[in-house]
Amino acid sequence: MIKKITFEEDELIILAMFEKDNRQDTIREIEDVLPFVKDDTEVESLVIGTIEKLKMMSDEEFARLDLEEYKQEPVDE
Repeated sequence: MIKKITFEEDELIILAMFEKDNRQDTIREIEDVLPFVKDDTEVESLVIGTIEKLKMMSDEEFARLDLEEYKQEPVDE
């Protein structure tokens, strides 16, 4: 039986922030932030967990993710 991968809201926000055209590029993009969050264990574990879930899902499942509502509008200073 195939287990459906479910993401927590914080993980979906990370996915929306770093989403690329495909699953592999998105994984690489998120992995690139790991050095910047290593001092915050909570954020680091959230990022690692998101990457692990992405690695377990198929490209087709990734393509079906709807991240639109998790995308943040740029803040005007």
